[in-house]
Amino acid sequence: MKTHSESEENYIKALYHLGGGDAVSNGALAQRVGAKGPSATQAVKRLAAKGLAEVIPYKGVKLTSDGLALAKHILRKHRLWETFLVEKLGFGWEEVHPLAEQLEHVQSRELVEKLATYLGSPIHDPHGDPIPQADGAIPPTMGNPLQQFSEGSRLRIVRVEDAGTDFFNQLDQLNISLGKEFTLISISNFDSSIQLKATDGSLFWLSHSMSSNIYAISL
Repeated sequence: MKTHSESEENYIKALYHLGGGDAVSNGALAQRVGAKGPSATQAVKRLAAKGLAEVIPYKGVKLTSDGLALAKHILRKHRLWETFLVEKLGFGWEEVHPLAEQLEHVQSRELVEKLATYLGSPIHDPHGDPIPQADGAIPPTMGNPLQQFSEGSRLRIVRVEDAGTDFFNQLDQLNISLGKEFTLISISNFDSSIQLKATDGSLFWLSHSMSSNIYAISL
């Protein structure tokens, strides 16, 4: 089994997040990983030498099929570890991303698959994000942003995007978590903030930036 450095895996993951299978500019890639342009260029050359990425003239760099497979595997590890940390070790969902960033670089595929089996082969992580499967298949991404629903809609929260510790702390203060149900009462014409009503009758407002990171399905 080929092994890859932590830096290489971070570049692979960045290319996947930025472009999926499409080309990404060197500037965008460097910004994503927090590196200078020349460093990103050298990293791309190393990935290309390993058959994980290819340079597309005038467009940037894109993952090869092997690079895409590796990116999905890294994401699988990350989200499985997040699930383990929340479900088995009792970490809060706001705590697990930086820990999973470290654990995702474990190289043993046997360990990863035993972890998946131990967890019951989950298809979504504690934030509601899909966990790539061992064969590379991606389960459906659930929900739509709150802004896409109309006033009066009854909703169930199914996914939240990681927007940092302060964001998750705010969700906890408002008692917003996966599976909770709300009614969308109002959408402000002024700043697109959203008013929700909880099942206990309490009302509160969410800013546009908060609600854009919260996904729900209609009931």
